Amino acid sequence: MFMLTHTYFLQKFLAAADLQNIDLDIYVYNIVPDLLTIHPQINSDKTHNIRRTLQIPAQYSRSAYVMFHLLVDDLSHYGYISSDSHKEFDSNSQGYSYLKGKYLINSILDLHKMIKKEISYEEAIYQSHLIIEMSYDLVILNQINSFRTIDLLAEAMDFTAKNKMDQFVATINWLYGVRKNEINEVMRNASIYITKDRLEQLMNIESRIHLYKDKFGLKSDDQLFYDGLKNLFQHARDLIDDDQLFFQETAQTIKNYSWLPTFI
Repeated sequence: MFMLTHTYFLQKFLAAADLQNIDLDIYVYNIVPDLLTIHPQINSDKTHNIRRTLQIPAQYSRSAYVMFHLLVDDLSHYGYISSDSHKEFDSNSQGYSYLKGKYLINSILDLHKMIKKEISYEEAIYQSHLIIEMSYDLVILNQINSFRTIDLLAEAMDFTAKNKMDQFVATINWLYGVRKNEINEVMRNASIYITKDRLEQLMNIESRIHLYKDKFGLKSDDQLFYDGLKNLFQHARDLIDDDQLFFQETAQTIKNYSWLPTFI
């Protein structure tokens, strides 16, 4: 799932637990598996390859919020919490985003044929789940606005950069072994992109289409191709008709897993 979805899920989870007066930096920890990939030498395989059973020392307690992100992604990708760490791609995955995405696979293959770009069936499966994840926060935009999720994430980035960097750097260095200068570099770059204005600019189908085209090198100015992409993303939005059910099931599974927030 995308950063805003992860932030919204954590907001709702903590609100249901009636937890208040929470330092904003926890929301930055919660997006770290995606945040670190801003660095050109850090990929999602590295950021998601953390043992879910990892014992977290008290001085690095905020790592629990990184783990919350990974548990949500497990349920989106696999349909269950991975027993140990990041799993390999599974074309038969029963995760939420893959089950929804399977209805997009043929359209993805057809669009690639339109621009004469070769793609395997497995790659189309992978892209289909990503399109669902790219569309999910658009579907829950009203809830995101109600929870002021965009404002909160932008404020959390600013708060962490100004007040909590020593703790943040030490924690992420312990958790991932990423060098301190690289963590600081990521946060400097992230402060440019994760602002209220930039996040709001991404909250439409057109921006997601451009993200998708850029990520997978789909270069074409053909209007029919663009119309096909727009129909693909609209179909993805229509498929996400049970967003609250997914959150409820995710929250219950994480509770059953005995994940607990910590504010040390």
